[in-house]
Amino acid sequence: MIHTYDLAPDDRADDTAQKILDRLFRVLQSNVEGVIKNLGVDFLHDLRVANRRTRTALSQTRGVLPSSVLESFRPEFKWVGDVTGPCRDLDVFLLELDGYRHQPQIDDDALGPLEISMTKKRRLQHDLVRAALLSERFHNLIEHWRRFLEIGGDEEVWPPLASSPIIEVASPRILKAYRRMLKRGTGIEIEPPAALLHQLRIDGNKLRYLLEFFSDLYPREIALRFIRELKHLQDILGGFNDTVVQLVLIEEFVKQNTPSIETLAAVKRLTEAITNRQRKLRSEFGERFELFASDESRKLYKRTVEAN
Repeated sequence: MIHTYDLAPDDRADDTAQKILDRLFRVLQSNVEGVIKNLGVDFLHDLRVANRRTRTALSQTRGVLPSSVLESFRPEFKWVGDVTGPCRDLDVFLLELDGYRHQPQIDDDALGPLEISMTKKRRLQHDLVRAALLSERFHNLIEHWRRFLEIGGDEEVWPPLASSPIIEVASPRILKAYRRMLKRGTGIEIEPPAALLHQLRIDGNKLRYLLEFFSDLYPREIALRFIRELKHLQDILGGFNDTVVQLVLIEEFVKQNTPSIETLAAVKRLTEAITNRQRKLRSEFGERFELFASDESRKLYKRTVEAN
C-alpha cells in the first residue's frame, strides 16, 4: 500500500518538501522507543526506512530548501543510517538463518555456535544503536529538526525553486533518477560485480522513494505500476546485498573462532547455499532489469512524467 501525501501539482515546492519530511519524521520518532527497548526487529527496520527516505527527500531539495538545511542535517541523518546498519544486517541474517538451517543438507545442531556468535554480535550492535539514540547528538538532531519542520529556517530569502509548483520540480528529478539508473545498469555483464549491484540498489531506492512521494501528481495506475516494478527489482537487489553481507559475517566467524569439524562442515554447506542464492538473484536481476529498461518502459516514463 502506498501512503500518499495529498499533493496537488500547483502546491509550492517548499511546502510540499516540509509536508513530506514532517510525515517521515513522525514515522522515525514513533519507532525510536521500540528500538531503544529492543521490542522487536521491525522497529529498527521502520526507523531505518524512514531515515533513508528522509535522506532521499533532502537530497532532492536543492534549490527548494535553504542550503544551510542540507549542510546541517544530511550528515546527521547519514550518521543515523551508518550507526544502525550493522545491527539491521545481523537481524536479517538471524531471521534468514532459520530458513537455511532447515535445508536437508545442513546440520541444524552444528550451526548452533554460528547462531550464538551472531546473536552476541547483534546484542553488541544493539548496545551501540541504543547508545546513539540516547546520545546528545541524536537528541540535538531530533530537536533541531523538529524546530525546522515547525517554523522553518532562519533565512530571510529562500532558494529560487521554493515557490515553484511542485510538479515542475518533481518531474525532471524523477526522470533524472530513472535515466541514472538506466545508464548504470544497461549493458552490464552477465555476472555484474557486487559493488555495481549495490549502487544500483541505492539508485533504485531513490527513484522508488521519489515516485512514492509524488505519486499523487501522476495517473495513479501508472505510478503504482512504476513503484511495483521497482519494488520487484529492489527485492532482488536487496536480497543480493544481504547475501554479500552474510558471506562476510560467516568468514569473520570462522577467522575469529575455532569451530569444530562438524560446525565447519555445516558452515561450508551454508556458504554454498548462500552462494547459490546469490547466483540465482544475479540471474533474476538481469531478467527484471530488461523489463525495467525496455523501450515500452522508457516511453511510458517519458510520456507520463513529461506530460505532467
